[in-house]
Amino acid sequence: MSRQLTAIIVDDESLAREGLMLRLKDDTRFEVVAQCPSAQHALLAIEEFHPDIAFVDIEMPGLSGLELAEQLSKNTAPVPKVVFVTAFREFAISAFEFQAFDYLLKPFSDDRLASCLSKLVDSFFDSDVVLQHQKLDELLSRKTGNSIDGFIRNLEVSGGGSMSELQQTVSMKSGSEWLRVKLDDISWIEAAGDYMCVHTLDGTHIIRKTLKQFEQELDPNLFPRVNRSAMINLSKLQKLTPNSNGEYLAQLTSGDSVKVSRKYKFKLEELRKDNQS
Repeated sequence: MSRQLTAIIVDDESLAREGLMLRLKDDTRFEVVAQCPSAQHALLAIEEFHPDIAFVDIEMPGLSGLELAEQLSKNTAPVPKVVFVTAFREFAISAFEFQAFDYLLKPFSDDRLASCLSKLVDSFFDSDVVLQHQKLDELLSRKTGNSIDGFIRNLEVSGGGSMSELQQTVSMKSGSEWLRVKLDDISWIEAAGDYMCVHTLDGTHIIRKTLKQFEQELDPNLFPRVNRSAMINLSKLQKLTPNSNGEYLAQLTSGDSVKVSRKYKFKLEELRKDNQS
């Protein structure tokens, strides 16, 4: 982990809180930001510190640990992973109904605690990797028009192309030949059975690929879907004209007209407006 995980300890017994605090203190992967003597205090601490983890006793006066977990489960904002720490085995099933991360049965050994902490670190590491991947994918799409998958494919078949060239192209296989096509040369893409027709300035390429794969490789804000079987290059859109059946036609600079279903029409207009602003 490149960051410390923050935690709160929720237990009505001060000795129990201090004991767990001491066991976590020497682990540099974790920082205890609050000790809470009740579930009510925990709710305030969670709102203030937004901790990653809450170690929660179950049997407490007033609001119990299970009731605290139930309240958190209804919260739409990010909530901490809950690790129940209790002397009562019979609450285990109820605890996991509220998606508890783990259940430490008092008294628990150092090995059992270490196992729980390692699983927590692994879980947050995996989540951080997914989040970083999503951020990189969004950034790469905005800057180049390519997703990570498309950019990797370009690198695989680049044959020594420069980085600036790679950022503005998409790779595709036509028959036994790999092609690298400039994004700006593409007018629109349509599905034709098991194949895709990529309409470019130089003609139409027949590609063995799915529309979903193109959607994963291209920035949907630059190459939006316009009906069930087609997507267009937004920069090539000249105008939208209404059709007799309530649908629209996208008139492209290439002279092509592509049907725009009502489902995609409003999204297309929003993207076009954003692109022009």
